[in-house]
Amino acid sequence: MPAASLSIRVKEKTVKRHDFKDGEVIFRKGDRSDAAYLITHGQVEIVQERRDGETESVAVLRRGEYFGEMGAIDEKPRSASAIATGPVACMSVSQEEFMDMLLNRPQESIDLLKVLFERLRKANEKLARIEGPHR
Repeated sequence: MPAASLSIRVKEKTVKRHDFKDGEVIFRKGDRSDAAYLITHGQVEIVQERRDGETESVAVLRRGEYFGEMGAIDEKPRSASAIATGPVACMSVSQEEFMDMLLNRPQESIDLLKVLFERLRKANEKLARIEGPHR
């Protein structure tokens, strides 16, 4: 599935540009969710901490992909950490503007659902590999 892009056509004041250096944490698991991000340059690794304290890569996202949308929708704390892998530029849009886009732009909402479903499928496949065959 090609990377879907989140078209951010909102008021200029609500879109913020962010630049991150290699290894810089964009947000940590448990942080307050107050925005969704769109990568305009570089790549971002989404990581989870395992029980043994090590981190495991959940996804590597590239230009045109977005992240942080779960918290912008359900207002729950971040479920994973996001880390810049190399120089990264991204734009963030407030939770309010993100929800406005979902409610008022049906095609973009459908595009977002497709991306979320693809991520869920990949997570399910990974879980099935970890758990092995059911008896």
